[in-house]
Amino acid sequence: MADPMVTELFNTFFSSIFKVLTMGILLIMLLSILVLFIKRGRNKLIGGMGEKFVSKKLNRFGSSKYQMPDNAVIGEKTISRKLYSPDSVQYKSLNNLVLLSRGNTKVTQIDHVIVSNYGIFVIETKAYKGWIFGNASQEYWTQIIFKYKKRFYNPLRQNFAHIKAIEDLLGSKLKAPIISLIAFPYADKLKISGTASVGYTCDTIKKIESYKSIIYSDTERDEIFNLLSNANIVDAEVNKQHRREVRGLKDAKKREAIQKELKKLEEIIKS
Repeated sequence: MADPMVTELFNTFFSSIFKVLTMGILLIMLLSILVLFIKRGRNKLIGGMGEKFVSKKLNRFGSSKYQMPDNAVIGEKTISRKLYSPDSVQYKSLNNLVLLSRGNTKVTQIDHVIVSNYGIFVIETKAYKGWIFGNASQEYWTQIIFKYKKRFYNPLRQNFAHIKAIEDLLGSKLKAPIISLIAFPYADKLKISGTASVGYTCDTIKKIESYKSIIYSDTERDEIFNLLSNANIVDAEVNKQHRREVRGLKDAKKREAIQKELKKLEEIIKS
């Protein structure tokens, strides 16, 4: 017959172990929920930071009143410092430009436009981390961070809509094709094929500086810059509507992708 004292000790021991395990499981669950919320907030923050980071680097090509407030201050400080190149008078920059569009949305928001004597450059910023895979002809590219995988719309196609809006506005004033560039300031590795227009921020700046042939005179450059500046839509309600339209487009594309997958499954089942 078991000693009652020993039995009580065993019961107390296992009860303590059970409580510790229960507390541990609850703590892990709470930490998992906390990490999830932190990641969501961090992704939103990084998106904004990516554009600010690229804007800061592009300030070497000049500054304007349409830059974000923080970058306007940074731009003034960098004029007399190393980021402001000696010939930066030949470059004028616009950030967060909103123009009328004939595409899927009524207006289109453009991250960065550089108007220079050497051409016009339109830069789309993507603040994705991890490895980025894609081809210029593919509709969607892929971001991979360990086991996490996410598809996103090909930014070259996105930038094409931006360029069309500028072309519609400038018309005959354009003397050369607008140059499309995509910047990934935080990507760990870029595995993009079929194009030389995608790179890190430093690659984007080098690409802009590689154009040496004069296309626009100072007068033509300034005229184009002023046209874009004056066409910029600063109405807060219009910008809110644009964000709603973009969200709607993303949802529609998700539904379309799901429908395609369902059709594939139906074909497999029928066969």
